[in-house]
Amino acid sequence: MLFEYAVEPKAIGSNWKDFKYLIEKFGFDRGRLISRFPKKWERDVIEVAQKSGMGDVRLKSLVSRLQQAKTTALISSRRNYDPSISDWLENALLQQQVQPFHAIIASENRGNRAYVLVADEIDETDPLMVAPNNWEVPRVGADLASAMAPLLRSSKDVLFIDRYFDIQNARYTETLKASLAIISASGIDGVQCEIHYGEHDKRPPLEMVEHNAGRWLAGVIPAGMSIKLFGWREKAGGADFHARFLLTDRGGMNVEAGFSADGAHQKVLLALLEVSLHQEKMAAFARHSTKYELIEPVLEIFSDGRVRRI
Repeated sequence: MLFEYAVEPKAIGSNWKDFKYLIEKFGFDRGRLISRFPKKWERDVIEVAQKSGMGDVRLKSLVSRLQQAKTTALISSRRNYDPSISDWLENALLQQQVQPFHAIIASENRGNRAYVLVADEIDETDPLMVAPNNWEVPRVGADLASAMAPLLRSSKDVLFIDRYFDIQNARYTETLKASLAIISASGIDGVQCEIHYGEHDKRPPLEMVEHNAGRWLAGVIPAGMSIKLFGWREKAGGADFHARFLLTDRGGMNVEAGFSADGAHQKVLLALLEVSLHQEKMAAFARHSTKYELIEPVLEIFSDGRVRRI
C-alpha cells in the first residue's frame, strides 16, 4: 500500500547515518512516501545538514539523494503549514487532527503519541513502518482510483495499460472518470493521460472508435483535459500483452484483474512494481517501442468531445 509520512527535517538531516537509513525506506516501490511538509521540505533538510557540520562529500551525496527522491519518494502534502508556529512537530500534530499522516517521524515523541515514531529508534518491523507491497480493493471505480491516488495526483505522465480497456463500456469509464477527477484536482499542469489497449476479436474498428469516442467519453474527461488512445498488436513470436498496469513517471503498480469496475462483490489485487520492472514496462509502451506493433493512428479525445489523430 502507499502510505504518507511526515518526516521532521531535523530528524532526517542532522546526521548522515540517520539520513541514509531513512531515505532508503521511502519510495513508490516501497509503499512509503514522504510528505512535503512544509512545501520547501528538501531545503529545510539541507539547511539542517549544513548546520550540523556534515562534511562536503556527504552533504553533496545528501543533496543528490534528495534530488532523486523528488521523483521516487516525495509527494505534495496538500496541508497547511503555519510558519508562525516555529516548532515543526507542533505543526505536524495539528495537521494530524485535520488530515492524518500514516505516521509522523520526529526527533522526539512529546506526549508519547502512538502515531509518532522517533527517528533513531525506527525499526522496519514497527507496525507503522510495515507497508505491504500488494493488497486487494473492491472492483468499484472510486475504490480503485482511491488506491491509485498517490500516483495519480503526483505524476505528469499517467498510463492505463489494459488489453481489454473499452471506452464504450461503463465498467471501464467508471474507473477512468474517478481517476481523471483525482488527476484534475491535483492542480498539476499538463498531465499526459493515456490508455493502452490490445487488439482482440471483439475490438471495434478504429474508424468506429474515432467517430464515437467523444460521445462515449462525454462527462468522463474533466474540463481542460484530454486522454490519448494507443492500440497495440502482438508480434508473431513476440511478447504477449496480458498484464494490466498503472504506469506513471513516478512509479507503477500491477492491476491484476484490470480497470473494469465489476462491483464490490469482487476484489482486484494491486501490487507495487519495483523500479527496474516499472522502467521496463514504461519503455515497452513508449510510442516508438518495438515490443509490440502500434496500431495507427493514435487518437486524442478532449473534454469537449473533439477527437484528433496524433
